Amino acid sequence: MDTDLVVFLLAMARFSPLLMVPALGPLAWVPGYVRVIMLTALSVIALGSADMHAIQAHVTESPWLFGLAMAGESLVGLTFALATVLPMAALGFAARMVDMQSGVAAASVLNPSTRTTESLFGTVIQWSGMVVFFALGLHVVLLRGLVSSMQLVPIGSGSVVVSPGTFLGLLSTQFLLGLMVLLPVILGLFAIDLGTAYASRSMPQANIYFVALPLKLLAGFTLLAATLSFAPPLIERLFRNAFAALPMMGGH
Repeated sequence: MDTDLVVFLLAMARFSPLLMVPALGPLAWVPGYVRVIMLTALSVIALGSADMHAIQAHVTESPWLFGLAMAGESLVGLTFALATVLPMAALGFAARMVDMQSGVAAASVLNPSTRTTESLFGTVIQWSGMVVFFALGLHVVLLRGLVSSMQLVPIGSGSVVVSPGTFLGLLSTQFLLGLMVLLPVILGLFAIDLGTAYASRSMPQANIYFVALPLKLLAGFTLLAATLSFAPPLIERLFRNAFAALPMMGGH
């Protein structure tokens, strides 16, 4: 295989997990053809920064070495994907808690971009996270990190960017911050649940659940609307902490 082609394929293996398999990340809302153009452009840029002599060994010695290099680059790419997936997953987890509390967990809406069903509160929160991500220019920080990774972790090296200890610490921090974003809504609905429980004990003949359900829905959306005005700093902190775990983006 030609060396330039090998570098191009290794670069695509590094950038594909983030750009082409966005999962819960904000890039899931970017049109597919835009992500393909970004992937191709970054792979072409990698041709000018790669060490051809180091990569030549993967071409001439054994196809197994090339396969291992592809697997290593995919692992590096997964660490970049985690920087956007973990914050959105943390927000989605907190939003599903609110869905369960408010009683709308059975309802769902279809997301035509990902072709999956999403919860009502989860859709609102993930849209908020996406707006904050692009409004604060965090997508530019992410793309700069991808370009910087070519010097810090050369193409073909397959070095692990994030240690297991750092990943576990980041995982716990992200989900804690995700709960903080929706904590006022969770506490407000919990207070309504306490009042409903007291009323059901005082009036066991009344079906308090169906009486309180419209109240919980109204309170949930009202508290969510009030909370979202204070949520952008916390959402930004979610992404900044995830980016800080990557050495090439820790300074941004």
